[in-house]
Amino acid sequence: AEELGLEHFAVLLSDHAERTLYTVASHGYENSGIGAEVALGDGVIGVAGRERTPIRITHMTGDVAYVRSALGPDTQGPGDAIPMPGLERPGSQLAVPIEDEAGLIGVIFTESPRDMAFTYDHEDALVTVASLAGRLLRGQAPAKEPARSADAESGRPAPQPGKPLA
Repeated sequence: AEELGLEHFAVLLSDHAERTLYTVASHGYENSGIGAEVALGDGVIGVAGRERTPIRITHMTGDVAYVRSALGPDTQGPGDAIPMPGLERPGSQLAVPIEDEAGLIGVIFTESPRDMAFTYDHEDALVTVASLAGRLLRGQAPAKEPARSADAESGRPAPQPGKPLA
């Protein structure tokens, strides 16, 4: 997150039965919001999850109430039991779905008080992070280099994981 300049972000996982996303981690907010829920389709986070596509807003209007009414609330979840962490007046927001071939796993969300804070490079980087997270959360290891058939120096077969060397 520091390498990308992300000061405020949250990770939400999908609860398919309830059609919600729930917060499992956050950074940079006064309150963690762990356990806060967002319904699929509500706000930037919920729409990114429902549509399974990144959403990048680079210039929020001065009237945040208008944006929230147009996109749906993204600071309160179903039942409002735990408030979703968020900036009072965000200038930019970016939400990227975490998914795999089986479907939606969650959403990575970041925001900034500055307008134009997120570029295509930020979006591409978070898409890559989300792809890796999707594989890891479903228990699949990221692609690795294929094992070499022979040790380059000795000409012996390369050791195979889980097999004895002798």
